[in-house]
Amino acid sequence: MTTDGLRPDVGILRRHFYWLQPRWRDPGWLAFALNRLSGYILVIYLLAHFVVLSRLTAGPAGWDSLLEIFGSQPFLVGDTLLIAAVVFHGLNGLRVTALTFGFGSRHPSLLFGVVFAASVVITLLAGWAILVE
Repeated sequence: MTTDGLRPDVGILRRHFYWLQPRWRDPGWLAFALNRLSGYILVIYLLAHFVVLSRLTAGPAGWDSLLEIFGSQPFLVGDTLLIAAVVFHGLNGLRVTALTFGFGSRHPSLLFGVVFAASVVITLLAGWAILVE
């Protein structure tokens, strides 16, 4: 057995998606899965950001072509989803830090609920500001 509970002969794809299996279904597992997903989104965004910044080498014409894309509706929806990932990842990090220092350890489910609700509210407010106004 390995540290993730799988036999060593289990395929690499199954190993990588093992954490997505909803076996435990407790708030700690959900927080872990959402934190990992938001982390992946942030890494993908970082790589895309480097590609966008490389367009600055093309001069003003290259940048102006990107500004048209940045104002499109699908890109603005993507910005809202990026905000959701940033907000949840940050607030969940604060939750993990608080639990590490013993704050909220009696009611970790309640603390996760507060983090999740705050993330949803902040994302909805940001989405409203980006998409509607």
